[in-house]
Amino acid sequence: MRIISTIIITLFLTSCELFVIGNNRPPKPVIDITQESAIGAAMLFTTELQLENVPGAAQLLSDNNGRYNANRQQEQYYNLARLTRILNNRKITRVLADTITVELHNVKLEFDYVKEFAFSMRQLDSLWYIMDFSQIK
Repeated sequence: MRIISTIIITLFLTSCELFVIGNNRPPKPVIDITQESAIGAAMLFTTELQLENVPGAAQLLSDNNGRYNANRQQEQYYNLARLTRILNNRKITRVLADTITVELHNVKLEFDYVKEFAFSMRQLDSLWYIMDFSQIK
């Protein structure tokens, strides 16, 4: 009886790896939704659209030279309103960033594993702006 209980205790003590308490995965990085990063600016843009704040989202747009262009923003209102209806409270499921240069980045955001949008971003005076955006799928 003593041998059996010793074997059981030994097996119990050596089998602790079968019971994992906690999670060994590293925590997901937190992305601030601000214009201080390219990904954050793209997420701020989509957040403004999901909140149906088309003028707020339009303020994040710039032209290809990186200058503030009020005419282009006004022209984009229709596209931004359409994009608001497409996003319609969808959650971001994947974020991809591609660095072209220090001041130019491409960002892709996937929503609910279905919709995917690409953003061309430019940094001006330490803030990021959207030069162009398109729906991929």
